[in-house]
Amino acid sequence: MPNILTDLFDLFFPPACINCSELLQIKDKYLCFSCLSELPLTHFSCQAENELETSFRGRIPVHAATSLFYFQKKGIVQKLIHELKYHHQPKIGSFLGQWLGEEMVASKRFELIDIVVPVPLHRDKERKRGYNQVHSFAKSLAIALKADLKLTLLEKSRSGQTQTLKNREQRMMREEQEYMLKDAMLLENKHVLLVDDTITTGATMKACADPLCHVSGLKLSLASMAFTV
Repeated sequence: MPNILTDLFDLFFPPACINCSELLQIKDKYLCFSCLSELPLTHFSCQAENELETSFRGRIPVHAATSLFYFQKKGIVQKLIHELKYHHQPKIGSFLGQWLGEEMVASKRFELIDIVVPVPLHRDKERKRGYNQVHSFAKSLAIALKADLKLTLLEKSRSGQTQTLKNREQRMMREEQEYMLKDAMLLENKHVLLVDDTITTGATMKACADPLCHVSGLKLSLASMAFTV
């Protein structure tokens, strides 16, 4: 019955491209073919020593890192993530996670990931928003990589103001000591993939990675939907 209702809804209210508002073809998801072809792909998954990996050099030990897109203000990627984050469209996260997951598997650089851990929201913010926008993305990655998904291993210890309007130095100072690891023993001798939506300064990833890096035998890799140069 739900599928019939969905088909009827699409018949009378055909889905439109998130970016240009053109009506989508049956096989299109969220973006029309023209907008899809304009997405700024990074191809980091198959590139060792890519820009994302080197941005963490000297900050945290990273085995491998990848991001699906370059982030550009007022660009298509920003619109996609905005829809996911603020308009409660977790299927976008699932779609991007499946896409990136297939790239990661094909690259052979992310073999034997044991556990996928999404960057957490503070419980007050998650309650207000209704969900963590990274969860659906992380779930699709875990499925593609045949890894376990752990949603609650990391906890954000305090609720901060939005990072959007802060400069790089302010973001990095704000994120220090803001995340706590709840069960370190579960991660001993594991290859962990830490996942977020967008990496800008890397401050959030570093803050989340700091407690992970103290776990015995843990190997850390990173993944995100988008990376800001």
